[in-house]
Amino acid sequence: MRQKAPDLLDLFTTVIGIGMVLYHMVSTQYLFVGTYEHQDIHLGFLLVLGFLSAMKRFKNRWFWALQIVFILLSIFVTVYVLVNIRHLEEVIGLPEPIDVVIGVILMILVIEATRQAWGLILPVVACLFVSYFFLGHLIPGALSHKHFTFDYVISRLSIGLSGIYGPFLSISANQVFLFVVFGSLLEVVKLNDFFYEAGKVAGRFLEGGPGHTAVISSSMVGMVSGASVANVAITGSFTIPYMKRVGYKPEQAGAIEATASTGGQIMPPIMGASAFLMAFFLGVPYVMVMLAGILPALFFYMSVALGVQLLAVSSGIALAKEVPDMKLIFRRLPLFLVPLTIIIILLLRRYSPMLAGFWAIIAVVLLSYVYQDVRPKILDVVRCLSKGALVAARIGLSLAIVGMMAQTLLTTDLGIKFAGLVGSISGDNLVIALIVTMVISIILGCGIPTTAAYSLVALVVAPILVKMGVLPLSAHFFAFYFAIISALTPPVALCSLAASGIAGGKYFRTSLDAFKLAISGFIIPFLIVFNPVLLLKIESIPWAVGSLISIPIGLAALTTFIYNHGLVKFSLVERLISLATAVMMFGYCMFRHIKGISIEYPMFVMGMVLFGLLLVMQIRKKRSPSAVAAQNT
Repeated sequence: MRQKAPDLLDLFTTVIGIGMVLYHMVSTQYLFVGTYEHQDIHLGFLLVLGFLSAMKRFKNRWFWALQIVFILLSIFVTVYVLVNIRHLEEVIGLPEPIDVVIGVILMILVIEATRQAWGLILPVVACLFVSYFFLGHLIPGALSHKHFTFDYVISRLSIGLSGIYGPFLSISANQVFLFVVFGSLLEVVKLNDFFYEAGKVAGRFLEGGPGHTAVISSSMVGMVSGASVANVAITGSFTIPYMKRVGYKPEQAGAIEATASTGGQIMPPIMGASAFLMAFFLGVPYVMVMLAGILPALFFYMSVALGVQLLAVSSGIALAKEVPDMKLIFRRLPLFLVPLTIIIILLLRRYSPMLAGFWAIIAVVLLSYVYQDVRPKILDVVRCLSKGALVAARIGLSLAIVGMMAQTLLTTDLGIKFAGLVGSISGDNLVIALIVTMVISIILGCGIPTTAAYSLVALVVAPILVKMGVLPLSAHFFAFYFAIISALTPPVALCSLAASGIAGGKYFRTSLDAFKLAISGFIIPFLIVFNPVLLLKIESIPWAVGSLISIPIGLAALTTFIYNHGLVKFSLVERLISLATAVMMFGYCMFRHIKGISIEYPMFVMGMVLFGLLLVMQIRKKRSPSAVAAQNT
């Protein structure tokens, strides 16, 4: 009997997961229900799958009994909302007693399901927001708000079809879900083999070898999964052992994988759930966000690849000898390119993300049966789709709880008050405001999903930057990047934690190494704010051309400074020159005028001169065997 219970649970979880996938697939073609009904059905699936997933992790009978109660309550409250939608719309703000009870139960279920999926931090933050909604009128001073009745608060946060049933849950249901399911299909159609072999191609020509395999494969997986920790799990299982085998330390291998996987959330075309939220906040089609993200993502991965190369050279790691299987690469290439092309074309033609996800899933499943060596079993496809639904459920739960926090910010005007606080701290100085925003984004991202961290910063701080003259798209990209990079930032770095677990290395050392590799992720957001060319907005053609030259040079100079290595190891003078080069190049991109004086072109010329001087010094040293030997001792 004990042995059958887990099998029965797996079967039940698979059935619910497939049911959720089928419902969302069909709903892209036929409108069965209205907007709120669709969100409610989606929420019911999220809660049931969330509690079932926890049952799979813990086998205690009392815990199981409690989970079953949660599941039954989830079904009951979501069915109640579904049946009483019209009534609930009529009594918004003035719910009846039974509505209030249902609303309280619903809030408790969402908070508990999120706790089981993501840990304590996000639910605790949400509870602080909810407590402020209830008790903020008792706080003296600027943070006080008017008194709200208990019934009104519950209505606004849940049963009144706002809060939980707000735009965030809608984004989960209508934009994010099918893309996450699509990403889960990578495993069943053996695209991991393709990514692995494609990465080997670069690895044969560069000392970074397996490190470059990790960068390339993780960026390609990130194009279609958009989830950093899941990306580590997908690619890290084969790239990390490969890196360790050729000489990378466990911490270095984990850091490379964590950094490359984190970049998946900024890599178009999918970019993770937060990018869909950005499109919602800005009120623009997702394709605009996708196109704007191309250059920053390319520059980020260029810098990471250079860091991997310098790390390998300085550590004495030789070229990899493994030969890529070119036949396998060409056989698998359509499985990757065709669905990706479908997504890009449909998004460019302004079709909905859910429709793009629908046809991408159909395409990859049909193509998988064309290839004999890939052709999966039906049961494997079913399990994979169900697994994707479980991953999407965790993301959806985080968005549902963010909905409560967002509603608190709006109804109590806490967002406006907090914005005023940040404005007073910065003294309306843009650079200080950007630094404050960066710190807030990173702190909020400590243990909180990227979607939640970005949402809070986008609601609270991004409007301040816009008021200071920053383009709305630039302000949101700034918050977006730092919410993502928090996955690598000590002391709480979820991606580094996952990678160090696979690598068997020390967590904090892995986080520090990842922080160094991802240094461009801390520079690029500032460049985005001061230089709109990164988001494909050209103000001046000469400045745009100069920026596209100076940004990669500046990032390369900064990376070489951090690793104290170029073609060969730096001397102190060379290291200082590399730092000065980076400062000049970034100065050109960010500060065109100071007190009315045009300084960008002198900085550009000085930066190019310093870069040329550094290059000449390194080439001469590279050609001198005795100097190289002396430098490396």
